[in-house]
Amino acid sequence: MFIYHDLEGKKVSLSFQPGNFPIPSRHVLVIASYQGETLFTEHRERGIELPGGKCEDGESLHVAAAREVLEETGAYIEDLEWLAEYLVEADEPFCKTVFTANVKEFHPTFSPMETTGAIVLPLREILHRSNASFHMKDESMKKIIGRVIDGE
Repeated sequence: MFIYHDLEGKKVSLSFQPGNFPIPSRHVLVIASYQGETLFTEHRERGIELPGGKCEDGESLHVAAAREVLEETGAYIEDLEWLAEYLVEADEPFCKTVFTANVKEFHPTFSPMETTGAIVLPLREILHRSNASFHMKDESMKKIIGRVIDGE
């Protein structure tokens, strides 16, 4: 387990083993591979980040992951695999599950809700982008991205 404080000063615990946290995960983040690169989205306020979000009532993590990727990028995913979880000890603590996936079908000409749409980049490039979301710059993302790159 890797424990640190994020850029907002919140304690974060990252695990690459399932079931290590006392609260269930209800948030998702997806690292989706598309033509040898990675699918990102550009949040209107935060910048470039991986697609993800919260589960809706009655929704499984897998369904939420697929829905969030579609809503934020216009991509349909397949081969969804659990990679990691992290617990953020905020005012309302939450646990987020990180998945990897492959893009099955991509229709970037959709009407994005809270994002400006999809961006496709090499995964390691996000660590050096000045317009990357603060979420992409914390220590857990560096470890998660390193794990994915090492696994390639």
